[in-house]
Amino acid sequence: MSRLTVVVPCYNVGDYLDWSLGSLEAQTLADFDVVCVNDGSTDDTRERLAAWEARDPRIRVVDKPNGGLSSARNAGIRAARTDYVCFLDSDDRFHPTACERIVALLDETGADVLTFGATCYPEEAGYPWLIGALSPRDAVFDRFTMDILLKEASRPFAWRTACRTAFLVEKGIWFEEGLRFGEDQVFDFAIYPRAARTVLSSEKLYDYRVVREGSLMSAVRDDFGVKMREHVKILDAILRDWDEAGFLAEHGADMVAFCLDFALYDAIKLSEEDYRSVAVPLRELMGRYWSVGEVERMELAPATRRMALEACYRMSITPSGRRRLVLQYYGQQHGRKALLRRLVTGKE
Repeated sequence: MSRLTVVVPCYNVGDYLDWSLGSLEAQTLADFDVVCVNDGSTDDTRERLAAWEARDPRIRVVDKPNGGLSSARNAGIRAARTDYVCFLDSDDRFHPTACERIVALLDETGADVLTFGATCYPEEAGYPWLIGALSPRDAVFDRFTMDILLKEASRPFAWRTACRTAFLVEKGIWFEEGLRFGEDQVFDFAIYPRAARTVLSSEKLYDYRVVREGSLMSAVRDDFGVKMREHVKILDAILRDWDEAGFLAEHGADMVAFCLDFALYDAIKLSEEDYRSVAVPLRELMGRYWSVGEVERMELAPATRRMALEACYRMSITPSGRRRLVLQYYGQQHGRKALLRRLVTGKE
């Protein structure tokens, strides 16, 4: 009996499907389900899926009108009939032992959530931040701690996370369909604080195609102004969920610091106009949950406090002050030696 469903959202990926689904055909685990969600494709994706469905009885195709990646993943979760569910993006591939190891790790640990490692494809497209983010350590958490989100290599990629299907359904955890970018971040902030047990595995089970031309990630990766404005929308979804669930009351200072790091740090490096296009909506968003007085009373690191009060809530910082704040914050986060290297080389 199948224990695992692999959800594969598909939209106009005909050129990649054989590569991706071929990695499932090559799995060392024989018995698992594959739900390919055709999200209203207009190329030859549907025909290729039909050929794979006829070829491999484990593959089931679900058709739906185009609704985006989150909508397709949600349709896949709803179609799952197994203990566990995981995700494979249709331009990526699993390593041969991935399904076997996912089931074994979840069975051995009894975890609600498993996050594993991945490799970059092609390898030379990897860079330090990405390689680090895809390289979690081996760890078991029997209760939630903010370290899972803020200090571990646990996010922001949903495709290297597997969950108990009943956990997702019972907790009402679904991908945020209203976002066009960053839905994985929202998903991560939803699953980890609700999981009774979270397991991180250093095993590399996935090949991540770093850039695919025409993808949404490709469209926004080089425009920091666009990217940071999208980050504010991501934070809106996260904070709404955390407020409703009661998580914000316990973790307010950490979340203030995260909001600033996630949306404002890169924005303060931009032109005055672009900086304000991010800072104004971020101030409005954060102000719904924390007043300036509440932020003043929080235990925040010096550069984080300055960013919160001068660059966000009061927006009293000058362009030269923003340049100094960038260096102060970088030194706070990475240490004096890293700051000196940056000053010498001009690179982060």
